[in-house]
Amino acid sequence: MTKSRVIRECLTMAVILLAIYHAARSIGHSVERQVFLHKQAVALKSGQAQAEEVNKELREGLTSYRSTSGIERLARERLNLAGPDEVVIRLGK
Repeated sequence: MTKSRVIRECLTMAVILLAIYHAARSIGHSVERQVFLHKQAVALKSGQAQAEEVNKELREGLTSYRSTSGIERLARERLNLAGPDEVVIRLGK
């Protein structure tokens, strides 16, 4: 083997090792990113499920307030209103 051939093969090996290093590093970052995105997707699905539950409860609440008795209950609970022959007494906590 000549000296120039040894130098050329060493340079080729160095370039290949550098390429392998960068490829492995890139794969590692890609895996980390996928794990991060998966955790975000799980959190978003959980948040979506909670929001859907709240929406369901709100829809049920609106349905109950559409009736006459529901409107009266809303007026009593939220607006502190009373009937003509009633008195509202508020107690502090």
